[in-house]
Amino acid sequence: MDPQNLTAASFPTAFDLHVHTRLYSGCSFIQVEDIIEQAVASRLAGLALTEHGMRWPDAQFGKLARQAKTAGLVLLNGQEIHARDSRGRSEGEYLLFGLTRSVTETLSASELLRTVHDEGGVAVAAHPYKLSRGGRSHYYGAGDLIYRLELDGIELCHPDHDETAMKKVRKAMAERNLPGTGGSDAHKILNIGSCVTLFENPVRNEEDFLREIRAGRLRAEKRG
Repeated sequence: MDPQNLTAASFPTAFDLHVHTRLYSGCSFIQVEDIIEQAVASRLAGLALTEHGMRWPDAQFGKLARQAKTAGLVLLNGQEIHARDSRGRSEGEYLLFGLTRSVTETLSASELLRTVHDEGGVAVAAHPYKLSRGGRSHYYGAGDLIYRLELDGIELCHPDHDETAMKKVRKAMAERNLPGTGGSDAHKILNIGSCVTLFENPVRNEEDFLREIRAGRLRAEKRG
């Protein structure tokens, strides 16, 4: 199904696919114990923890995921990884899902995506056109590199993506036939749910999530 032809009424489940906690991302102010309550208040069906440079340890994540399930939420264990070329130059940040380990080695973007796919996961380019202090053509994300990478999705709705940035992402989505996701990149509790990914089918677990991402049965929405 072409994600560009889907309507909002097609999506019963909303996920925030980009959230950081104070516990594992030092730049975040979000306390772990507040996440579930805020996700419910934000009318989410689930959310993904995407800490900088790591995924949550399985035992610790499992405990939190069980608490979330009791509240009717699906919790996903992702990670946000920064790719760099052989000279140390940034090649963007990527949200990785479906892996059983943290990616700790320094890899180029193409090497990172190859590793993710070899290990059965999926990769979404995080905020590719988020402007850096360098100006109009300098980004914290991958920028136009997204046209040359074997991605599974591109983060479309992000608090730091203005209309110009979203137009660029939509162009890449159309040319590459890739779905656009939404995530708040929340570092403060009230930001959770400000940007979401809406799935066409119910997502009950990681297996469902990976299947729907690969099939592109989703769309992004900016709520605030």
